[in-house]
Amino acid sequence: MSDDADDGPELTPEVAERQVDRGMARAARMDLDGALADFVTVETALRFSADPAARVQWARALNGLGFIELMDSKESRAAVEDLDEAAERAYRWGLKQALARFDHALAIQADPRYRGYVEGNKAYALALLGQEGAARDMLRRLFAAGGRAAYDGQMRDTERHPIPEDRAVRRLLDEMWRETGGA
Repeated sequence: MSDDADDGPELTPEVAERQVDRGMARAARMDLDGALADFVTVETALRFSADPAARVQWARALNGLGFIELMDSKESRAAVEDLDEAAERAYRWGLKQALARFDHALAIQADPRYRGYVEGNKAYALALLGQEGAARDMLRRLFAAGGRAAYDGQMRDTERHPIPEDRAVRRLLDEMWRETGGA
């Protein structure tokens, strides 16, 4: 038997779904290390799968990995009171890495139940990067489709590792919520 042999059981879409669900629950509790392990396992096992059910879970794992990168970027930003050029570059790089994961997830996610989560995360990263126009378009669609739950989820994310830039994001969320008919 070679060292390259995979001795573990095959990761079926059903098992992957449970693992991604566990990762999402961990991420919601900000257990990002535990969530990372779950998402990496699924992403590695299902990468480039042709099975449509597996691709849904692969895309969910990519979204989870992007969320972790987004939160890591915010955490590093929160640790710095005044951004110097190097810290600003690192913060923005982390957000761009998260955006790349979200774009990849959106490119393969065929299940509309999960696209909204990715779009919400992407809109948040865009807003933090100052790309307000693109963020507005995504938030408009997100709030129209997801209602109050989508708005509340976005607001909740601004409270995780709060950074000065979140004030502008919260104003944008409130404005877009009012524009789309929210109370």
